[in-house]
Amino acid sequence: MTATTRTETATPVPGAGANAAVFWMLLAVFGVGTVEYLVAGVLPDIAGDVKVSDATAGLLVTVYAVTVMIGGPLLTIVTTRVPRTALIIGSMAVFVIGTLGTALAHSFALLVVFRIVTALPHATFFALCLVLATSLVPPEFQGRVIARVSLGLNLATVLGVPLGTLIGGEFGWRTSFVVVAVFQTLVTVGLVAVTRRAPARPAGSISAELTVFTRPSVWAALTLTALSQAALFVVFTYIAPYLRDYTGFSSGHVTLLLFVFGIGSVAGNQLGGHFADRSIDRTLFVALGALTVALGLLALFGSSTWFTAPWLFVLGAAGFSIIPPLASKLITAASEAPNLAATVNIAGFQLANAAGAWIGSTTLSLGASLASLPAVGAALALAAVLALAVGTRRTLTRTAGEGR
Repeated sequence: MTATTRTETATPVPGAGANAAVFWMLLAVFGVGTVEYLVAGVLPDIAGDVKVSDATAGLLVTVYAVTVMIGGPLLTIVTTRVPRTALIIGSMAVFVIGTLGTALAHSFALLVVFRIVTALPHATFFALCLVLATSLVPPEFQGRVIARVSLGLNLATVLGVPLGTLIGGEFGWRTSFVVVAVFQTLVTVGLVAVTRRAPARPAGSISAELTVFTRPSVWAALTLTALSQAALFVVFTYIAPYLRDYTGFSSGHVTLLLFVFGIGSVAGNQLGGHFADRSIDRTLFVALGALTVALGLLALFGSSTWFTAPWLFVLGAAGFSIIPPLASKLITAASEAPNLAATVNIAGFQLANAAGAWIGSTTLSLGASLASLPAVGAALALAAVLALAVGTRRTLTRTAGEGR
């Protein structure tokens, strides 16, 4: 049996204690994801309040992503010897302070500062939750608990942002951030209560954490993250104008279709976690292949409303089914330093999202139409499939050589 194959009958189902811990981690990730995406939902209100243009206010999204990409791995390295409970409390304290600061800021400069503060613990905390969740269950359930924890991000998009936007519309955008800060404080108390007695993982040195990045398997997993996410976000970044200006949906229908995409992402995330526990690489092949096909068929039939409306569910499911097996593959490949590896992977998702947006922007600036974006995404997804095939073949060849 290879290192990426799981069996489902060897170990009993995780107990209530592990399930409770995973539930609180899901809630915590939901709060973090809601604050990340909420700015987009209340962007016009923020811009009007601090007297900047929508384009300038949009930089708050960019600042957050850049901080996650750069600050996340650095914070993880610095805190590698910090006990888990202290790290949970400390990182969420910084998050809550940043969120409340965002709510209270009355200038754009202060908003930028507090968005940086809020984003700093994002990747470190999310990685901590993923690694802690996988340590609470047998390897046979690793993919599923990763899917349950990362479900918090899906729900942040489908539920958190719409609710936050609704609250912002009724009571002002600042109230939305205060509500999330209070929510996250309560969740942190619950999370600490259910995880403080969990077995602690021995702290490693910074050099040991960095050593895992000399492994080809770690870089192979990061490459798959970059290609697959860029493939999805080439299209998703421009999904509203694509649906409105190319397919022909009204603005009201676009909102509904984004909800369809979000429901698909939830379903795909859970399916990816379930099947990753049977075979990580096989699940990745199917998921990446499904993303390639989903984008390819959208390129062919995206002008048809009857096709595109239900197909967004398929696209969301294919795109997000990749996350659990990718995270599981990376944590397995970097078993001696999973926290840093998972943090870099989360930062890689942010970078890939930005890269996908940039590739899409470049494609359009060169004179291509919105209709071409799914084809570009399909090419990137196909590259991910080929990269996985090459990596799998090398692993099998090396394993066969060692067995002689």
